[in-house]
Amino acid sequence: MTARQDGGLANEPGWDDFTGDLLVDVVDATGRVVWVNDAQAESLGLLPAEMAGLSIEACYAPASAEALRELCGRTLPDGFITTLELDLIGQGGRRVRTLARCRKLSRAGQPCFRLIKLNLGHVGRAYDDLQADNELFRRIIADASEAHWCIEFLEPVDINRPREEVVDQIFANRSIWRVANPAMVALYALPDAGEFRSFDVRLYWPRTPENEAFVGQIIDANYRIDAAISSDRRHDGTTVSLENDVRAEIREAFLYRIWGNCRLVRLPAPTI
Repeated sequence: MTARQDGGLANEPGWDDFTGDLLVDVVDATGRVVWVNDAQAESLGLLPAEMAGLSIEACYAPASAEALRELCGRTLPDGFITTLELDLIGQGGRRVRTLARCRKLSRAGQPCFRLIKLNLGHVGRAYDDLQADNELFRRIIADASEAHWCIEFLEPVDINRPREEVVDQIFANRSIWRVANPAMVALYALPDAGEFRSFDVRLYWPRTPENEAFVGQIIDANYRIDAAISSDRRHDGTTVSLENDVRAEIREAFLYRIWGNCRLVRLPAPTI
């Protein structure tokens, strides 16, 4: 392919042909912006001429600038394409989340990258909210003084089956600990290096008559029950009785998760 005067390729559109909502700039191998379209400049509250010559750190968020530096430092053939999530930084520190298609080109014989970006707009803000909510909920669960757990069934349980078969599936179907907070780890007296979520569910919550009865209570309560008693096994092999508040995720008659919070059953003090 032959180079054009603007540094593009003969069968590629010119950089200034991009209009509409796409944000486009061209970054050279040194990490400098050599061209930007009106849409991107406007989204950042700048003029195209004001952006030309800026370093990527001046208009991209730190993690995005680092990703672009890494890309610029690689030895790649012309025409190489990759996709990155990139955050631009506008006036006043306003962040613009984008999804970028990055293509390596040659400009006046020098390597550069053309970054065609879709402003994620509302979708990006919703994603940020989800991330913030997820982090908040993780911190709340992690810092809770009461033990929290969640068992996720890798093989969902068909709850339309007879009760005995549902009980059997809950113990037989493949499952993992999706959530086990530090209080839960302490409750099972795991060593400091123990990673509760890495252990088989049945190792600490075995199939026993007591636990079959526990599961039966959950089913009979339509998968929403408080103060149900389970029989669990600590790391040292001792058995403890736990009082559980249990909830479940059911979709189209399949059980995907059960979760809850639990505490040791306290025996009443003996009377004298």
